[in-house]
Amino acid sequence: MMPNHSTDILFQLIKSLEKAEKRHFKLYIKRSSGNEDLKIVRLFDALDKSKEYEEKALLKKLKDVTKPQLANLKTHLYKQILASLRLLKVPTVSICN
Repeated sequence: MMPNHSTDILFQLIKSLEKAEKRHFKLYIKRSSGNEDLKIVRLFDALDKSKEYEEKALLKKLKDVTKPQLANLKTHLYKQILASLRLLKVPTVSICN
């Protein structure tokens, strides 16, 4: 079975991140998280460690996530990664007197 296109994009995005970007994402998400975001970190880690995207294997790793929840988690994770990257890439402005 072929993975759907949006999942493939999320998987590719995670695989394309540099080590510093992954670290920044985890710091970002833990700073702004509630309990729901812990599932996002686990999903991120599971996808990062996977060689290829397999939904069944992913659901086995994330035992408390149901198949319907997975789609929402993936969408949320994708948006959070992009937000984290935006913050990381913003040039810092120094104020001189």
